[in-house]
Amino acid sequence: MRYTAPSNTHFTLRQELVGVLGRYQDTLCPAELLAVSSQLVGNLIALQDETRMSPETAMEIVLQNIEEGNRAAIADLEETTDAA
Repeated sequence: MRYTAPSNTHFTLRQELVGVLGRYQDTLCPAELLAVSSQLVGNLIALQDETRMSPETAMEIVLQNIEEGNRAAIADLEETTDAA
């Protein structure tokens, strides 16, 4: 699978989604936010055109981006800890 560098639109969308989740951080626990977000990802997978993307390819995209999200979160935490 080819790697596509994120565009400014990708970054903007991600920030907007994080902002929406942040509005619920006081009323939903992290596990609930994860559950709801996962359901959304499931919806997006189901909406893929199977003539253009196989379910396996969709899941590979999800897994690669989960890994990237984990790397970014760890880097952010390390940066915050180093700055303190």
